[in-house]
Amino acid sequence: MRTLGSSLVLVLVACGPTEQPTGPIRTCERVLKFAPAKSLDAVNVRGEWNAFAPEPMTRRTDGTWEFRKTLEPRANGYAYRFDLGADGLILDPSTGFTRWLGETEYSRLFAPDCSAPLLEVTNFLTTNAGSMTVSVTASLGTSKSPLKPPKLTLDGEVQPAPFDKLTGVFTFDATGLSQGKHTAKITLEDEAGKTAEPVLLPFWIEREPFKWEEAILYFVFTDRFRDGDTSLNKPTDNVPTQANYQGGDFRGVTQAIEDGYFDKLGVRALWLSPPDANPDGAFDGSYGQKYTGYHGYWPSQPRAVQSRFGSLADLKALTKAAHARGIRVLTDLVLNHVHEQHPYVAQHRDDGWFNIGNGCVCGTNGCGWEEKPLVCSFTSYLPDYNWRNTAMGDQFAADTMWWLEEADLDGFRLDAVKHLDHIGGRTINQHLAKISAITNTDYYLVGETFTGVDGRSQIRSYIGPQELDGQFDFPLYWPVVQAFGRGDSLVQVDDAVRASEAYYTPETLNSPFLGNHDVARFISIAANQIDSDANGQAWSNNKPPATIESDEPFQRTKWAFAFILTQRGVPLIYYGDEIGLPGTGDPDNRRPMKWNNLTSREADLLDLMRKVGTARKQSRALRSGVRDTLIIERDLYVYQRATEDDGAIIAINRAGERTVNLSLQRALSRLPVTLKDAVSGASVTISTSGQLTIPARSTMVLIKP
Repeated sequence: MRTLGSSLVLVLVACGPTEQPTGPIRTCERVLKFAPAKSLDAVNVRGEWNAFAPEPMTRRTDGTWEFRKTLEPRANGYAYRFDLGADGLILDPSTGFTRWLGETEYSRLFAPDCSAPLLEVTNFLTTNAGSMTVSVTASLGTSKSPLKPPKLTLDGEVQPAPFDKLTGVFTFDATGLSQGKHTAKITLEDEAGKTAEPVLLPFWIEREPFKWEEAILYFVFTDRFRDGDTSLNKPTDNVPTQANYQGGDFRGVTQAIEDGYFDKLGVRALWLSPPDANPDGAFDGSYGQKYTGYHGYWPSQPRAVQSRFGSLADLKALTKAAHARGIRVLTDLVLNHVHEQHPYVAQHRDDGWFNIGNGCVCGTNGCGWEEKPLVCSFTSYLPDYNWRNTAMGDQFAADTMWWLEEADLDGFRLDAVKHLDHIGGRTINQHLAKISAITNTDYYLVGETFTGVDGRSQIRSYIGPQELDGQFDFPLYWPVVQAFGRGDSLVQVDDAVRASEAYYTPETLNSPFLGNHDVARFISIAANQIDSDANGQAWSNNKPPATIESDEPFQRTKWAFAFILTQRGVPLIYYGDEIGLPGTGDPDNRRPMKWNNLTSREADLLDLMRKVGTARKQSRALRSGVRDTLIIERDLYVYQRATEDDGAIIAINRAGERTVNLSLQRALSRLPVTLKDAVSGASVTISTSGQLTIPARSTMVLIKP
């Protein structure tokens, strides 16, 4: 979903055998290109390499502008902007890589050590039949030290790859690859010991190309999901159970994958809570209680897995099991802060890596969550990252790419986006884009910006081809809770959907949701079990019982999920919501998953979820079709989703039986049409008049058989 601008081009000089018998040699020349939206008489570059004095770009015959410069290697690269004269100074629109100097943001031109060798992929091709071909050019560094043969691994195994030293070219072909995800990696070293930047090539062999809009995303809160290895269970002394480690781990998630639990729900992607090591011990939390880092949001080590969740090998086994079934895996990425025990705090407290000294604790006097979002710390023991520090950003990006490779991940959920400078999301995006540009492997970056119903502008400000693919849809969540959870009019839900359709670009992949780890459980809202202070209630004696013993909350949850799972984007299921797990606020909304002895109501809700999730998996219209409202009333909501050759109708009826005439569109306009109700299993024929009978208090998800 992301693009990588070509503001930086590595120029290779291909020398013949007579001039240079040891292969091509890289240069230190950097190339900038600019395609203006309108005709310009002149464009200058103002760069850090000469104290931002203007230097002219050259206009090419196609109307674009080009600038070439040989630069000395520099760790931070060079800041620059384009000078458009009367139109002012702008960032380079072709790249999302930037750096801050003082209070000004500039585009960033990287200047690596060109004395080291270089790897460049010249061809990469895969087929759904299980083949892969890669061609790579290996260039000497300017030091001209001879190259050792490049090394290529496929899924961790070293592979032979013929290497022609005269041309610097080597190729590799593989056939008979299994369905699922694979990774090739190429490394290069010269005789002087200098190494090229490795080339990572993750790719999928799939019969049908995957699109993120096809996915249902399931949030696995690791510690509370499933206990697969009791030897890892190490709760902290003197901490209340609900704020302590309770035994969920990576092996438990892997077991659920291999049991087919997610397949039955139609789930195509998993979001894991942060896998990072968190500190041992207990720390002060809200309402005078002690908390552990069971949730994962207090990173205390770089590139280290939380031992209570398992090992890195366990995490790799999880992603491998998921990938074998075509399921993508995201992990939560904590970009805003680390725990005070993290070694970066001691190493860089005085280096500008953290907003220490000019920051404050969010929510305290003069330091509101919205007042100083970029510098406030969530609590005193969570130092806040300063993303305007280039060295800090580079280290975090390197750590993130380590997780991506080592755990074989498919994207990230970015925590607390509104507390980050935009450079944070853009930096992660652009590093992923470097891989996508070669392999077409599509990563998903979804952000969390906790807003109210009017938060679309704040959410959209972080979305774009160089930043996030989408965010969790809070402006839709609140009307859904009000209408489906509390029984208010469904009209407000349709109003919210239409508003979002008009506001976001078609490429936006937001995630509609019914619950997450920061809000009260939907079914407890539907059961009217939530006090005015849900988080305080979590520590009171007035928490919801373990099981809800009435039909109406489950019926409301069915209606709500039928709506959520048939919306555009990447719908989210928060673990346990599919069986009606109760809970107030944090941490009561993070109860252990219930696996056995489901009540008939819980089993019935799970059955509905599986039917609708499977319908989305089977119906291209439900995954990617255009949405049209057909009928919207207080207690009746009928809409369709359709492509040019596929269609689906969703009907949610909270009142008595209704017979309605539908003005169907696109693929469904050619009447009569026979569809299958994914919920009841019945065939339903819509006559030439478009007539449809909707049973009382029912849900219908009609898809083409």
